[in-house]
Amino acid sequence: MAPTIRAYLAEAMGYAEQGILPAKTPSDIELPAELVEALDVDPKLAEAFAALTPGRQKSWALFLNDAKTLATRQSRIEKGRAKIMEGKGATER
Repeated sequence: MAPTIRAYLAEAMGYAEQGILPAKTPSDIELPAELVEALDVDPKLAEAFAALTPGRQKSWALFLNDAKTLATRQSRIEKGRAKIMEGKGATER
């Protein structure tokens, strides 16, 4: 017989009472080469990018990796520089 939802909830509540949290799996961010190069050339940009939260860094990596051509990635980096300096992610206004 399969466990019921109530059994799963009781198990989860037991973990919560004991303070047991699920293990976090770190997600490695694969930065595009163009961004790495831009960060190497511009120390202020590198400092601002390092100050971003991991989620915002990941949003930039995904945004830049979505571009199919080198020119598009470079253009996105140039246009996004101001947002990175303001501490914003790729999709933030």
